[in-house]
This record gives sequence, structure tokens and C-alpha cells, in this order.
Amino acid sequence: EDLYKVSRRPSRTVTCGPIKFGSDHPIVRQTMATTDTANVDASIEQIMRCADKGFDLVRITVQGKREARAAAEIREGLFKKGYTIPLCADMHFQPKVAQVVAEAVEKIRINPGNFADGRKDFEDKVYESEDDYVKERGYLVEAMIPLVQTCKDLNRCMR
Repeated sequence: EDLYKVSRRPSRTVTCGPIKFGSDHPIVRQTMATTDTANVDASIEQIMRCADKGFDLVRITVQGKREARAAAEIREGLFKKGYTIPLCADMHFQPKVAQVVAEAVEKIRINPGNFADGRKDFEDKVYESEDDYVKERGYLVEAMIPLVQTCKDLNRCMR
């Protein structure tokens, strides 16, 4: 194995706004904004600086409706200034908010384990059967299906 040569496993192409992810494309340089997403002007300025430094995608934190509305304003403000850099919303605990923010950003990033209800339950659970496990986690599927459909309809990436 050559330690100086990057070897990538084959993967399919995923389009995210003007960029493409996948083994047939250059590695996407992404970063996380450190501004309060609700501070639209500061977020726009920081994202523009990231784009100017060569980043391909910027992640923003979206905790609730306030940040979801701000994400739409950030996207609009970037477009007005001529910046098409894709935005990725990091979502936690808020399926309905994710539905709203999907309209404003090119990518949604979720953690399915805490997406639907915010339970921070790290205790080991023992299920008596596969059916018990499926029943317990059924709410996750119910919460995810509308978001997956919205992302498909809007041609948004999801991770």
C-alpha cells in the first residue's frame, strides 16, 4: 500500500447544488459555520469568506424555526451577492423544522437516532423480539418519510 497515494472506493455521484460528490469527482472541501445561524448578516459574511478561501460547502446549525427562517434569508442573501456555495443544515430533534429548511438549503444532515423526538437515551435496551424493536422505533420511520419525500421532490441531498 502506497501511503502517498489516495485510494478512494467507488461510489455513485450525488449532486448538491453546483457541486458533485462521489469517487468520480474531486473531494469536496466543507466546513462548519461558527456564527449563530439566526445572525443572518454575520452568517452570510462568514460563508462568503469560506467560499472565497476555496470551500465547496458550508454547514450551518439549525436548532429550531428561528434558524430555519434565517437559513432561507442566508441563502437568499448569498444568491444576491453572487454566491452559489451549497449550504448544509445540521438538524437535530426537529422533523417539522427540517421540512421547512429543506426548501432553503441544498443538503440536510441528520442523526436518525435523535432526529424524531430528541430522546437522549443511551441505556442498553434488550428487546424480546424483532417485532418489539420495530414497534419501538416505528416513530422514526413516521418522522423520516415526509422529509425523505420532500428532499426527493426538491432534489436535495440528505445524510
